[in-house]
Amino acid sequence: MRFLRHVPRQGVLIFGLQLTHSTCVSALIPLMGYFIVAGLGSQPWQVGLYTGLVMPLTLIATRWAGERLDKGFPVRRLLLISVAAYLMLTAILTRTDSLLILIAAAAPLMSLANLGSGTIFTFGRLYATQNGLDVAKVNSWLRMAVSLAWMIGPAVSFFLAARFGFAAAFSCAFALGLVYALLWYVVVPREFRAPQRQVASDGSDPINWGLRIAGLICLGFVITNSLFVSAMPLFFIKDVGLPGATPGLSLTVKCLVEVFIIFASVRLAARIGLRQVLMIAACLGAVSMMLFAQAGHVWQVLVISALEGVYYGLFAGVAITFVQSFAPDRPGRATAVYMNSLFLGGMIGSVSMGFIASAADFKTVLFVAASASLAAFAILLATWKVQPRPHAQEL
Repeated sequence: MRFLRHVPRQGVLIFGLQLTHSTCVSALIPLMGYFIVAGLGSQPWQVGLYTGLVMPLTLIATRWAGERLDKGFPVRRLLLISVAAYLMLTAILTRTDSLLILIAAAAPLMSLANLGSGTIFTFGRLYATQNGLDVAKVNSWLRMAVSLAWMIGPAVSFFLAARFGFAAAFSCAFALGLVYALLWYVVVPREFRAPQRQVASDGSDPINWGLRIAGLICLGFVITNSLFVSAMPLFFIKDVGLPGATPGLSLTVKCLVEVFIIFASVRLAARIGLRQVLMIAACLGAVSMMLFAQAGHVWQVLVISALEGVYYGLFAGVAITFVQSFAPDRPGRATAVYMNSLFLGGMIGSVSMGFIASAADFKTVLFVAASASLAAFAILLATWKVQPRPHAQEL
């Protein structure tokens, strides 16, 4: 990967750590609903019992981890929680045949495993700051690792589950967890932590409205993506009548374009600014959703998917840097806000898609997805004067 040639060895290792962790969780998250229905023989609505527990616990765990990091808790010890939880989770999954065990044990462990991504993002930012690296570039590299992982993990796990059974898929996930554990041991220094920050004399912690607005903007983008991904298979196959392979091809094109755009987004942001890049992304997101609603042929879907990859790549490439710029002295909290916007947006989109489609149709879901991006654009425009703190300009 040419973009890593001039990165210090430790930076490359952090990239590998994020890639491995994200591959681990991506090998499980999409598979769990299928496992609950096809593997455990449960009803489809019971998938909601699992996801309805995982999501809130993940939001809490991510916020808790961010606060601990900002208070100087060693990154290595905090990340160990994610490593241990993932290994325990996959070990349980290879043996469980009960939905009750899945909900009682696997769901809490999954939420703890999920806190690894935000912790690694914060680790990468702290490392970049302490070593004089471009924070925006480091963030884009780590975000690119997440995109690459999601191109690998789900494909491998579904292939193994279809060919050899769920136990084989979960055993492979456990093996990936061992690689994750090895990299954790090698990559993260024992006492690496955030520098001591100054606290107000009265001990107060004022509300950071800029950070909250930045998180709300990210939420709009993620809702757009989640609504579309949730509705896409049924819309393309049932409503439009396209071949069954169309959703997979669409995602492949989108993710491929997204990876390249993430890298390019940093250079674009350096020229025109982070907020402006997000505004362009919001416009492209709304346009791509509207175009998808009119698509009637596979080639049209693939062309629009490339445009979708541009919109989401621009967002993914600069969003975390944009959020962190509003709290440069609290990278753990800022990263937690960013990660929680991803989890919360995903939950809102996936849950609301069914209600919208039932009340209207799947094309309406795409129109609502477009409106979420337009809402993000409106907030970006309305809060133009809400700028990062002066000492955050290092970004």
